[in-house]
Amino acid sequence: MAKRVVKNYPSPRLMETIGATNQKPAEAIGELVANCFDARYNDEKLNITIDMRNGNIVVMDNGKGMTADVLEKAVCIAEDMSKHIERGEGAKGHFGMGFKTSCSTLGKFYEIYTKSANEDTELHVEFDIKDYSNRPTGKDAWDVVIEEEKSFIASPIKNMTHGTAFVIKRLNDRHTFASSVLEYLGEAFKGHLERGDKITVITDEGSKYEAIPKQYNFIPNTKIIIDETFGSNDEYHITGWVALDSQTHNDGLYGFNIYRNNQLVEKWDKSWFKPHLMTSRIIGEVNMDFLEATFYKQGTQQSDSWEASRSHMHEFLKDIVSASRDVSRKGNISKPTELKRIVSKLNADYGTGELTSSNETDKSAEKISPEHQKKETSINESIGAIVKEESLILKGGQEIAIVYLEKESDIIDAPFDYIYQEPLDEDDNAELQVILFKNHQLWEKRIDSEVQKILATSDAIYRVLVEKLHYETSESLMIRNEWIKERTTKKEG
Repeated sequence: MAKRVVKNYPSPRLMETIGATNQKPAEAIGELVANCFDARYNDEKLNITIDMRNGNIVVMDNGKGMTADVLEKAVCIAEDMSKHIERGEGAKGHFGMGFKTSCSTLGKFYEIYTKSANEDTELHVEFDIKDYSNRPTGKDAWDVVIEEEKSFIASPIKNMTHGTAFVIKRLNDRHTFASSVLEYLGEAFKGHLERGDKITVITDEGSKYEAIPKQYNFIPNTKIIIDETFGSNDEYHITGWVALDSQTHNDGLYGFNIYRNNQLVEKWDKSWFKPHLMTSRIIGEVNMDFLEATFYKQGTQQSDSWEASRSHMHEFLKDIVSASRDVSRKGNISKPTELKRIVSKLNADYGTGELTSSNETDKSAEKISPEHQKKETSINESIGAIVKEESLILKGGQEIAIVYLEKESDIIDAPFDYIYQEPLDEDDNAELQVILFKNHQLWEKRIDSEVQKILATSDAIYRVLVEKLHYETSESLMIRNEWIKERTTKKEG
């Protein structure tokens, strides 16, 4: 039997396509920052700088740096770096792919400057994506030249005793905003920032800003601590917290931020409960260090450990899911007595007692706004097919709960809008969320708040009847007009 040995050399054009990921610039920068945390020197606090001046991006740290032997392995494609360096139990990645994909995502040319704490010289290596694309396939196609000097003139770390800098040039996106980078890093590395590590972003104008841990605004006394151990041999451990947000979300910004070794790997995950407007108050953070890392250290692998977690946490969250629905149902958020009852039951269900939540980096202790505390008066319930203050009652008894929400938006075409949500189950009502965009120019005029609600609600009633429930326009207009008449007459009386 004849055999043929194939030399499996990847095409050098791989260097060009390796950056064709769905990473956003902030996420790609975050991947480089993750490498910085893996390179911590002894127990020193890390100072990481992202310099966005002069049309380049520089990510620099005061970590332990790399020796020539380590750098030689690091520049290889898909080298398992755990075989060559000690990264510790909390290492975020081992594949050696992260910085290559992220640098290539950010720009067409990048270089590395590094100085080991045990060396008195500095190392430099550069990657020109265009050059790689023009190289012929073969055993020499991936050759990399490592330079060594006492100090390089252009080096960002030349005055440091140890550290590493990634310098990315010829950027693919020249409009990366420092604000989005700061926001992402404050969320992605919240645990590190809370422990004293520092991330500084220098804008194109030269201004310096420090990333701050992400803040939350949830209903007081709804923060439940998570400390769950499970699995056939108790091999899985999830820690963190869950709470009820002070508002519902139609923007998807609810669920769990999942961290692995203090790095965000999954944002706003909703795998442990049924996503719905009534459950969109559920927010939380969990640490799941047992999860397997992906190449980009983002996303959760669908492993046995993940399936076990989903089953366990689905059961754990049942009581707070129920509380989220109760708070959102029929405007209970605006009823102090009913809200207190729901919160007390939630704490009793989890055996926590009604304790005031910590206000370290969140806004959990903030009170519900006076607008939310205001209890509305119901109009005559005997009239069919009209809107009450808290719900829309249609002929036949169908009820749609109404919730008011004031928001600001960068892009608004109208002073108000609505969201309609079908019932979660047979025991629930549908919900109509009336949204007032408070920064619309219409509200710059002196318009009474009750008139604002009448305008917004009457528009929402008509639209939901026509667009969602498929009423005839003439009948929808009649229902809307009847409600306006009843509402204004009731208020005047």
